[in-house]
Formats: sequence, structure tokens, C-alpha cells
Amino acid sequence: MRAFVLDGHSRAALEAVQALGRAGIVVDVAAEKAQRLAFRSKYPRRRLQQPSSLDAAVFLDWLRARDAEDGPYDLLVPATEVALVALNALPEGDALRAKAVLPSRDSLDTALDKQRTWDLARRLGIPVPECVLLEPGAAVPPTPAFPLVLKPVRSKVQLEDRLVTLEVAIVRHEGQRLEQLRAWLPHTAVQQQAYVSGRGVGVCLLYERGRKAWHFAHERIHELPLTGGASSYRRSMLPSTELLEASERLLDALAWHGVAMVEYKMRPDGSFCLMEINPRLWGSLALAIDAGVDFPLGLLALAAGTPLAVQPAYRAPYYTRNIEDDIDWLRANFKADHADSLLLTRPRGASVLELLRPALGCESWDHFDVHDLSVTWTILRATGARYARSAASALRAKLVSRPGAKDLP
Repeated sequence: MRAFVLDGHSRAALEAVQALGRAGIVVDVAAEKAQRLAFRSKYPRRRLQQPSSLDAAVFLDWLRARDAEDGPYDLLVPATEVALVALNALPEGDALRAKAVLPSRDSLDTALDKQRTWDLARRLGIPVPECVLLEPGAAVPPTPAFPLVLKPVRSKVQLEDRLVTLEVAIVRHEGQRLEQLRAWLPHTAVQQQAYVSGRGVGVCLLYERGRKAWHFAHERIHELPLTGGASSYRRSMLPSTELLEASERLLDALAWHGVAMVEYKMRPDGSFCLMEINPRLWGSLALAIDAGVDFPLGLLALAAGTPLAVQPAYRAPYYTRNIEDDIDWLRANFKADHADSLLLTRPRGASVLELLRPALGCESWDHFDVHDLSVTWTILRATGARYARSAASALRAKLVSRPGAKDLP
């Protein structure tokens, strides 16, 4: 069997390449630039340059040619929203769309649009934050209280010949709010939501033509930036009945097909609030695979029409860490004001002690594969070089600031 992983610059792409390769699948990978971590893996048969997905027609013509000449492939993996959006332009019955294991165009559009997702969840009785939709060109209404969360309705916005990612922003006062809206509203509608405290939780699901097949859940322990974002450290968990039922209700309504992660904020009392749907493989995919739920192989079974295994048992709690990003988190957590309620900080000493978990056999690092160590060595070398440059720069700045430094050569 053969698989083609797109968007090779992403974490999810590398994890998919390694998971499929370990299973003996012939796997090719593509990325827009050659210097990508997935290209260092031993598993790809071919490493190809991927054209920009901004021009969907050019991208799809290239993909169809690759499928004809290098394949035929049983599975296509769009590992980021960029390739996903291009593939969603295909008609419902297209063979490439089937190989990518996608739901209907309307369902995928709903998942990619945060306002449509919010509207659907509210109709289904799933808890959502209070929200006001701010449209381009419309007057910006006053707001009663801060902090607020501003979310572009779509995460990716095309600006001329570039596709830009717009991250969620937490604003503390009116000046920040207006500055952010001035930057975004010319290009996209924006959700203005009430701030919801709590930790990030993801319910990851594999659906087969409207029916749930697999699930997996995790919680974020370290999020970067500290105001909330992608996880650099996370652990598996068994979801509550209410959390799993809410996720199923949402994807059932969309007659989902393929993978998705439904993201929530969970409060200390166990109540939760929907944040969004991530309708593709996610950045923390390593945790699901290492804990026992191999979603790339599940996708392959769906694409190839082979029987899908029953719900896999998985280890919980189990931990995975993105070592490169987590070093940044440790530094940020050390320097942060732990009294700031908007920062997702953790006790400094406990965070250092957590580094011992691999010795207990309940933690692994993202992308670590004993048979694919060139990837790990590349990560460690790049991380070491980055911090060496940072230390040298700091030392130079300190020397220059000393009295008499202007006389130094």
C-alpha cells in the first residue's frame, strides 16, 4: 500500500510519515521547501517539492500527476489547512478527495469556519463562549468588560500572494482590542468572545461515513504562548461521558468522515466550553500514536476500504513533549508573572521535575523513533545551535553595555 503525505513542514506530517513507515507502508512526502524535518526521516521513498497551494488549480493538477506517475496512492494526507482547503475545492465524487478521506464540502467548510462551528454547537446545546461577530466594514460596538478573546473566523487569510496565519488574541483593554481589529477586519470577520478560563482539552476522533470509529482525548499541560496556544507538553486522558457525547453530537451533525479534533476549555469544576474543530491531523498527534491510537493507520484503512480495527485501548495518563518548543515554554514560565491569571503558568520546580518522566516509562518525545534517530539528532542539534546563538548574542550585548565598551575593537 502507498501513502503520500503533504505539507511536510508540519509536525503532523512528520508523525504520519513515521507511523506509516513503521507499518511497512510505502510513503512519499512533499513540502514547499526541501529543508524540512520530514525529509530527514529514513522512511520516505520519495521527497518531493510541493507547489504552493494558493493556486488550487495548479496544486491539484500537480497532485493528480503525482498520483498517476508516482502512485497510484491509497492514501493522501493533507497535514495542514493549506492543502486541506485546496482539496476541498474538488467535487464530491473525485478520486483524490476519497483518497484524502474528507467529509462533504459543506461539512468541511463548517469546521473550518469558527462562526459556523459556533452556530452549529449552540443549536445542538453544546456549551460555547458568549460571542459577537464583527464584520468587515461594520461599526465596532463597545464592549462591556475585559479580558476578551478575538478570533479570526478563518485561521488562514490570503494577503496578496501570501497565506498568513492569524492566531487567536487575548486583549486586556480597549486600546489592544481596537489595534487588533484594525489589523484584522480589513481581511476577515472576527469573533469577539468572552474569556473562558481553564486548560485546553482535545477530543480526537476518527469517523467512518457519519459513524464514530475511534476516539482519544488529551489535555494540554504546557501551552505556548503562555496565554494559550499549541501544546509543547501534554498527557492522555479518558474523556468524561459528557465531553465525548458533545464531540460525537457535533461530528454526527456534520455526517463526518475522516479525522478531527474537537477542542475545548475545561474549567477546574469539570465543565467545558467548545473552542473549535480542527478538521485534520493535529500537532500533538505523537501523543495519540505513542499512547496507542494510530490515527494515520486508521485513515489508511478508510481510504483503502479495508476493515477498521475496533476502538484501540490507550494508555492514560501518558505524556509526550515537543522538546524544542518546551524549552521555550520552560524559559517563559520561569520569567513569567505567576500572579497573572491570564497566563497558563505552572510551579517552576514541578516543571523541572517533570523532565524525569521518561525514566519512569510514561513519557516520550515527539518524533522520537529508535529506528529513525536522524530526526531526533537534527532536532537536538538545531535546538542547541539556536540557544548557543542566543547566549552569544546576550553575552555580546552585556559586554557592549559595560563602561568603556565603546573603546573595545
